Amino acid sequence: MRTATVALFLATTSLTPAFAADITAVSHIDAVTVYPLGAEVTRIAEARIAPGEHTLIFEGLPAGLAPETLRVEGAGDARIEIGSVDSKTAFLPTGSNEERKRIEKDIDMLTDERATLDQVISDAEYQKSLMQQLAAATLTQKPKEGETVILDAQGLGGVLDLVGAKLTSLGKTVLDARARQREIGRLLQDLNNKLTQLAPEEDQRMRVTVHLTAPVETQGTFRLSYRILYARWQPIYEARLGEIDKDGKARIELVRRAEVEQSTTESWDNVKLTLSTARPRGATAAPDLLPMPINGFVEGRRENYTARGTDAAGQEPLGSMWDKPGMDFSDVTSDDEKKDAAVQAQANVQIAGFQALYGISDRVSIDNTGTAKKVRIATDEITARLSALAAPKLDPNAYLTAAFTLSGETPLLPGPVMLYRDGVFMGQGALPMLSPGEEARLGFGADDLIKVKRIEVKRRTAEEGLISTSNVDERAFDITVKNLHQGQIPVTILDQMPYSTDQKITVETLAGMTPASFKDYERRRGVMAWSFDLASQGIKVIKHGYKVSWPQDLKLGLNME
Repeated sequence: MRTATVALFLATTSLTPAFAADITAVSHIDAVTVYPLGAEVTRIAEARIAPGEHTLIFEGLPAGLAPETLRVEGAGDARIEIGSVDSKTAFLPTGSNEERKRIEKDIDMLTDERATLDQVISDAEYQKSLMQQLAAATLTQKPKEGETVILDAQGLGGVLDLVGAKLTSLGKTVLDARARQREIGRLLQDLNNKLTQLAPEEDQRMRVTVHLTAPVETQGTFRLSYRILYARWQPIYEARLGEIDKDGKARIELVRRAEVEQSTTESWDNVKLTLSTARPRGATAAPDLLPMPINGFVEGRRENYTARGTDAAGQEPLGSMWDKPGMDFSDVTSDDEKKDAAVQAQANVQIAGFQALYGISDRVSIDNTGTAKKVRIATDEITARLSALAAPKLDPNAYLTAAFTLSGETPLLPGPVMLYRDGVFMGQGALPMLSPGEEARLGFGADDLIKVKRIEVKRRTAEEGLISTSNVDERAFDITVKNLHQGQIPVTILDQMPYSTDQKITVETLAGMTPASFKDYERRRGVMAWSFDLASQGIKVIKHGYKVSWPQDLKLGLNME
């Protein structure tokens, strides 16, 4: 027994010769690889191939698939040759014929009922007219010659009662019939509107034909793969911070999940799902910079230096498509849970060159209505270095920050992260794009065990100088930090020092102040940082102060409050 497999990458072709038979492929989606934008779908079809030339037809494929990405692989008990692959856009009627038939039947029934009511109204009106004529004839009838007609009060009353009762009954019949007709009119209008919405429309699909040749009869299995755009996945992270040890370190449980959705014309039912970090829809090479010459400005010229500064190379990057962060708390259990918690399956991770492939262990189903499916990728245990960061001039709280280095071999795509501390949800942060070996920081909210207080201890505004008089403004502050944790923790305090952009204005640090660990912290001019390790129950006092001097005839352009 021999098996032959042939794979071709072909775009649409033109005319094709006549073949012995057309075979409609009964296919199903077997596997899907989803990218941050787009997906690759693999369909499987089995067919009995007779000797000779044939055409294997795949109907109803998404119109949005990229024809240039079509790939066909075939395997059989005997040799199978794939000659060419054609793709063509087809238009299929849509709408439910059964629903249309039901609505049309209801319309016919209501129309017949309205016609019947028309006859009822006509008959009732005729009877009313007839009763009125009979009553008039009875009251005005002249006796024949030789006869005497005596109509006393009792007889007259009986006639009037009889006629009145009959006319009342006929009038009610007419009113009831006309009320039902109005109701039928509203029902018919609603049904006609529904019928209009169900009017047959043409939906665009792709038809793919595969030309085959088989020397002998064989059973063949064919794989058709293609790429589509309207699918995506985005990472969603969950970071749970453990207890802080005496060295100011803690473990972070980082749970990686993926939110997958697609809005194509086909549903993915019970498929093998793989998530890829590759970005095939992105740029494949760095952009080219255009020349940017500088010349003199000419009044009236359409293009000058400033206009050329906004060329294609300076366009703003496209915005992120991820706007619907989601959350999945299906694996959250309380600390005092006594029963065995359900274990969530992890993805099988493969490193393929510069991308990571996460193979979801169980088959999943994802409908095509845009419903987001959340799947678990992995759980990592990370050792983080904790520190407290505070800017008491603006906020009296110290914020707990965890710094960690990404280990392993797989990168982290940017995405939202749900932050937990001691099992309590602290808020939502964000992780940037991280490669293994890169450092990241996450904030876990205000740390109530770090107390920070900033007090102004000096403020002096005066004039100084013997020969020339200058204005002077002196400010001094005491910043007190106390650690109530059970262990030592690094602390960073931020504050400001005004700086001068005018030679006539000088700024000096007051004598006896605590030297800053960093000036122009993180390249922000005038921002000072004091970093230190604070032992458990320890107290640190930072003295911060400055003196600003400027000529008396100069007004400052800064409010130093």
